[in-house]
Amino acid sequence: MSSHQFHGSMLQEAYTSGMNDRTNHYRRILNMYMRFHEAVVAKHDAEVEVYRISGKLELFDEIFNAGVMNHVKDKLEQEQELALAHARLADVKVPNLDWEKLGEPQMWR
Repeated sequence: MSSHQFHGSMLQEAYTSGMNDRTNHYRRILNMYMRFHEAVVAKHDAEVEVYRISGKLELFDEIFNAGVMNHVKDKLEQEQELALAHARLADVKVPNLDWEKLGEPQMWR
């Protein structure tokens, strides 16, 4: 075996070893990036779910508040009817009876 073959074999092994190390290095980087990307996608999906549920809750609150507002409006309208009824009652004048003029003084006592 000549020194040239031995030397060439060593160079080939060094090249192959360097390529394997570099390939493994970039595979580790790619795997780290893929895990990072999967985590970002999972976080995004979780955020979308949170915002979706939050949006539903806000919508339900608005609907509920609108329902409450309608109830309050109905109540106010009923109270307005009550106020009108009180006003009509105040307009009704009941005369005081003068029982003595009517000849019935005992009714006053």
